[in-house]
Amino acid sequence: MAQNFCIADTAGASTIFVDADDYAGVIRAARDLGDDVRKVTGTSAPVLLSRKYNTGGIVVGTIGKSRLIDRMVTRHKLDVSEVKGQWESYVIDVVDGNLVIAGSDKRGTIYGIYDLSRRMGVSPWYWWADVPVAHRDSVIYDAGRYVQPSPKVKYRGIFINDEWPSFGGWATKRFGGINSGMYAHMFELLLRLKANYLWPAMWASSFNEDDPLSPSLADEYGIVMGTSHHEPMMRAHKEYTKRRDEVGAWNYNTNKSGLDKFFRAGMERNKNFDNIVTIGMRGDGDVAMSDGGDEANMRTLTEVVNGQRKILSDIYGSPDKVPQLWAVFTEVQRYYDAGFNVPDDVTLLLCDNNWGYIRRTAPEKERSRKGGVGLYYHIDMNGGPWNDRWVNTSPLPKLREQLNLAYRSGIDRIWIINVGDLKPKEVPIDFIMTYAWEPDSIRPGDEKAYLEHFAAEAFGPDVAADVADIMAKYPKYNLWRKPEVQRPDILSVENYDEANRVTMMWRQLAEKAEAVRLRIPVEARDAYYQLVYYPAVASATVAEIYTAAAQNWYYADRGDLRANDFADRAKELFLKDSLLTVHYNKVMAGGKWDNMMSDKHIGYSRWSMPDNNILPELRYVVESEARQSLPVVETPSSEYSVAAIDYSRSKEVEGISWIVLPDLGRGDGCMGGSDVTASVPSTGGAVLEYDLDVENADSLRIAIAILPTQDINPGRGLRLGVRLDDGPLQILDARRGFHDVFEEYTPDNLKRAKNLNPLPAPSTLTLSGYRRPMRNEVFDNRRWLDVNFGITDVGTHTLHVVMIDPEVVVERLVVNPDDSKYSYFGPPERTAE
Repeated sequence: MAQNFCIADTAGASTIFVDADDYAGVIRAARDLGDDVRKVTGTSAPVLLSRKYNTGGIVVGTIGKSRLIDRMVTRHKLDVSEVKGQWESYVIDVVDGNLVIAGSDKRGTIYGIYDLSRRMGVSPWYWWADVPVAHRDSVIYDAGRYVQPSPKVKYRGIFINDEWPSFGGWATKRFGGINSGMYAHMFELLLRLKANYLWPAMWASSFNEDDPLSPSLADEYGIVMGTSHHEPMMRAHKEYTKRRDEVGAWNYNTNKSGLDKFFRAGMERNKNFDNIVTIGMRGDGDVAMSDGGDEANMRTLTEVVNGQRKILSDIYGSPDKVPQLWAVFTEVQRYYDAGFNVPDDVTLLLCDNNWGYIRRTAPEKERSRKGGVGLYYHIDMNGGPWNDRWVNTSPLPKLREQLNLAYRSGIDRIWIINVGDLKPKEVPIDFIMTYAWEPDSIRPGDEKAYLEHFAAEAFGPDVAADVADIMAKYPKYNLWRKPEVQRPDILSVENYDEANRVTMMWRQLAEKAEAVRLRIPVEARDAYYQLVYYPAVASATVAEIYTAAAQNWYYADRGDLRANDFADRAKELFLKDSLLTVHYNKVMAGGKWDNMMSDKHIGYSRWSMPDNNILPELRYVVESEARQSLPVVETPSSEYSVAAIDYSRSKEVEGISWIVLPDLGRGDGCMGGSDVTASVPSTGGAVLEYDLDVENADSLRIAIAILPTQDINPGRGLRLGVRLDDGPLQILDARRGFHDVFEEYTPDNLKRAKNLNPLPAPSTLTLSGYRRPMRNEVFDNRRWLDVNFGITDVGTHTLHVVMIDPEVVVERLVVNPDDSKYSYFGPPERTAE
């Protein structure tokens, strides 16, 4: 029977015992635990460095490092058989009247300490999002023996990037710079989230040189440090630019000795810390190596890697004594596809398309690689194809779908997430770190429960469901069209009442955020503003600026005075956006986060951030020149939609089926494979059947909306099967409409690559945005396939959607799409008469 343990009550708090010879990071975390007891009860738990403990105390320590723990194990009082020798594992148990936390290693112990803190009610976000700690007169541990197995992803971390003007401006004002004072808070957050890895800010910073205390502090805390994908050998790019004259040109062909000396100095400086070393080389900054062509760059890269490995061997005794990674980022993917590779002990760090869709799953030949396969993934982007910086645009169902695809294929050594300024990306960061530890704990549809749990922790159970609904919807709506790629001509004003419908959905969400705000406890309102209210309401404000501008243009073209109302509305919203920002920076939490919300996010005309927010062009109609207001007239059409989840029948084949992926995509969900690693029979796999009402004989055209899954297994392809009634199976190339951001599919590269196939001709569907600016599968978060069938009779016909490659995710069908009738979302579904 589980024993309860009183951590604290009105009489006082239990003493925390730690061996003085345990890791400094463990001792520091134990002191955090003592202070966390204070946050909850008002009374700190004293921390005693001792080789002995008294009954009724909290004993924390690392197996093999703590005599307190080892003595319990030797005396058979504490069973550590399930965690000893494991990676980052721990056990919590009540032993002879003591609460014991025993870790398998340094971080295992620290994670166990912070696990207890979270159970007491201290959120990992108590500092970074001002989540309040609810007072309790007593704190009882009643969970019995708890064993935390090792994480499924070994290294889990974040990259602070694109940090100016917001993060950098905030850190400079609050801490005097991006320094150890700031990083101490970040290291603690990572550990409370059970993360262990960091790429530090680097736009204008040198982590190891700006503040020499930073790397030693990271090592004390237990954070594994790295450098970004284009910063080799633990050297920040700014370390090079400020000594460019001393080092010489960033050209390994002409300056090998200068660069080797530079690389060696970085490794010598950091050799005693816990690092993952980026190897390889790109250009001077986040650019391609040179304009000499891929073949020349690959030859140079071979010499670079050989030189770097020689340095690592000299310092560590063997080149494989320190973890390393090679980032297959942007143009580097072309080198890998052409056959370039790195030694087997180096982690192959695959990447996404910069907008959250992984470019490759783990190739079968790499799954037994000693260094494993990792992932560099963006929930923030500064650069091509376009910026995605300002606010959270990553709904959890999308994250789960893509990270599941990565993990199931064998990408599990490193997950490093580009989080930009960290704020306001708190929720996706929290989710990804949780998912990385145990992907099986969050299945399709569990995202809602995850958000409700997060909301209950932060704001209490009474509002959890409503808060979770807001936190689910605003990034989902943002993914319809991210703020930086908004334009007034995206939505249709006259077809399907599209602009009005989208405006009303955003308004309803903003109104709900406002209503829920009144129910939030006063002490939690700063947290609510930054985690919920600001991202939801500000996103709604920006979205409506563009729909108001669209309606302004529409009515102005017709000389309709209603244009003026929409122009005034856009201006009103533009002012509201600025006021929301001022509150975030100057008022929220007493100005603690001043400058953090400094990104310009309205009026992009190219990929990079504009100097100022810019209101879209607005037109006023002079009253004396106005024409009569007329109702909006919609062109009749027979096209209609069917949501993929509204299938008529589903058929499993060889244990594999189509499953509902709730809340994924633009609607209520999508259909995806139950096993994304399955081998599908050559005749086709699982089938979805749709009974369609067809009104015109001779031909039937079907458009199929899928999520923009990348060419993840290029040697195999990406395919989807379709069949009408009892007709033949047609195989569609599901890459149709693929946006070649990184110029992989050029004629020259197709000749050089060993596994790429030419892309199919792009779609000419109006639904796909054919010949319209800023319309492609990346910006739309949707790709369209289409197929024609010959028919001889009207009535009901059955479309069979056949799984060929299980990674394809189907969102909806459009029957007989009308290319003369533009809309962004497509036609609505038919309703029963």
